[in-house]
Parts: sequence; structure tokens; C-alpha cells
Amino acid sequence: MSTERILVTGGAGYVGSLLVTELLSRGHTVRVLDSLLHGSVPSLLGVWAHPGLEFVRGDVRDADARATALEGVGSVVHLAAIVGDPACSREPDDARSVNLEATRSLVREARGAGVSRFVFASTCSNYGKVEGDNVANEEWDLNPVSLYAETKVAAELDVLAQSADLCTTCLRLATVYGTSGRMRFDLTVNEFTRDIVLGKD
Repeated sequence: MSTERILVTGGAGYVGSLLVTELLSRGHTVRVLDSLLHGSVPSLLGVWAHPGLEFVRGDVRDADARATALEGVGSVVHLAAIVGDPACSREPDDARSVNLEATRSLVREARGAGVSRFVFASTCSNYGKVEGDNVANEEWDLNPVSLYAETKVAAELDVLAQSADLCTTCLRLATVYGTSGRMRFDLTVNEFTRDIVLGKD
């Protein structure tokens, strides 16, 4: 990949902060769009003074914030979301507006702004429960059983429907884990690890 300006939505988050650091190390200019829903940006402090980092504080649902973030961008990595079943169940309206409606708007506006590549962070929750020893792949029937998965399936369809003149990739991520500047202990593997370290049953 040649060096270019890349927009990372949710770039101060658990996965985003690591991705931003990696992209900067490869010589890209990285623009982050993040609402800082969980407070300040300690996750990006290590690269805050990097000359290739641009930060736009804004909500991905806000049209003006999206327009500012998309200006002069060649690629978009769309990570901003209400992530996981519990969070979506607590705030169903936010889940739909962020995960689906904002994604729909962002991919449409990215095309209009001349973006060439759009990477969408989806989820393996889209498959629902896979019975027996079967292993799901890209051709597997989708069977969302939660609001989180429903929003991601619908968003995937929107992203892929607009791929005629835009190189689109949907990543159905499994449960991510490990350390990050924006640490999360509500993710399964991290939660188990924390409980073991703390001696909890």
C-alpha cells in the first residue's frame, strides 16, 4: 500500500488506537474521527505529537464531522460503533443510529468524496450459533440473533451494495483480545484473564 491519508473512525478506541499507531509507523497520514465517548485520548498519547496524526473530535452520526473527516482522504477504516450485545441492548436507538445509519451515510459520502477504499469492521456474530463442528466462512448463511449482529448485517449489505466504484472490504472479526491504550475488560478473553489474575472464580 502506498502512503496516503487514511481516515480511521473510532481511532481512539480499543482496536483503533493500535491501528492508528501501526499506520503512522508505515508512513501514512492518519486522520482520526472519534467522539471520545469514554473520555480523553490516553490511547493516542504515544503518537499525539506525530506529524502524520490529525484528530477530529466528532460523532460519526454528525454530517459536518463526517465531511471534515473525509476531506482529502484516500481510504477509510470504519471502526466507530456501539460494540457488543450488552452495549447495544442498553442503548438500542444509539446502536441503530451509530452502527447502521451512520455507516450508511459514511460510505455514501466517502464515494462522493473520491475515497477509493473502504474497510468496514463487522463481526462474526453475524453468523449466529453455528451447530456441530461446522466452520463458518464467507459463504455461510447469516443468522443474527442479537441487535448488535442485526445492525452489522444490515450495514454490511449497505457497504457492499455501494462497492461498484469503491473497493470495499467487510471484516467479520471474532472476539478481539489483548492489551491496548484504550483497555477493555468487557471482552470475553480479557474478562476471563482479568478474573484469573485477580483470583476470582
